[in-house]
Amino acid sequence: MSQASAASIRYWGPMRNSLLVLGCLLAACGAPSSNPDAGVDAGAEHHHDAVTSIRFKAKVGAADFACGTTYTLGTPASQYKPRDFRFYVSEVTLITDEGTRVPFALTADGAFQSTTVALLDFENATGDCSNGTTQTHVTLVGSAPGDHYTGLEFTVGVPFEQNHQDAASAAAPLNSTAMFWNWQGGYKFIKIEGTTTGLPSGHNLHVGSTGCMAGATPNSVTSCSAPNRVHVALSAFDPETSAVVLDLSTLLAGSNLDTNVAMTAPGCMSGDDADCAPLFARLGLPFGTAAATTQTVFTVGQ
Repeated sequence: MSQASAASIRYWGPMRNSLLVLGCLLAACGAPSSNPDAGVDAGAEHHHDAVTSIRFKAKVGAADFACGTTYTLGTPASQYKPRDFRFYVSEVTLITDEGTRVPFALTADGAFQSTTVALLDFENATGDCSNGTTQTHVTLVGSAPGDHYTGLEFTVGVPFEQNHQDAASAAAPLNSTAMFWNWQGGYKFIKIEGTTTGLPSGHNLHVGSTGCMAGATPNSVTSCSAPNRVHVALSAFDPETSAVVLDLSTLLAGSNLDTNVAMTAPGCMSGDDADCAPLFARLGLPFGTAAATTQTVFTVGQ
């Protein structure tokens, strides 16, 4: 080796090492970080899972509703023993924080849900609820895409197109004859029954469509003058942590449960019955000359 070549090697050796170190430092700047948040936009929204269920609760004030329990309800106060507690819901919709309405698609289960209607059932055939069913249904099962939801809307009732049919041949959950009046009146959207001190034979709340006009063909209905479907809109509802609460004490607070208007069915059967007035007001439904208001019996709970 010539003296020039040896000198060249002695010169580039240290420089080569310096360049290698510099290259490693530069590469490290782009290396993956062990911090899981590295490279993520700090303003990015938290990922939200798809919604697969919406919970409902039946309450009596602070207490959970239960068959076989005696409650103090109404004005003036009466001793109330429940016999039934069921209602239909449809048109279930989640609301994003930006105001977008996203349908919650119900999953048909052959018992309590079709793809359009669900029957929520809080009685379990115990105590005075012996004419009910042992199985309850308190959670809607279905799907909605993941998003930041802050509200919920639904209708208490059966859509008009499905409301007037033969319950004996209808698909679940509209095959419940206990929730059915007749083909012209349709279904009982809400069925809440109990016995009271003054009405030991029973106080009934049956909410459904009235004033339904028969059509030209057999078993057909053209319209109902009082549809009586309850629209519920709840804000501050998070499907991951919230539940829809129906409070029986609030619903019955303005009703005298120990008396009944003469010549009318015991309680409220949705027709021209003055006993319905305070109940319909709390449900937000129009009654007589009273206009529709905002319902007060459904709230957001945990």
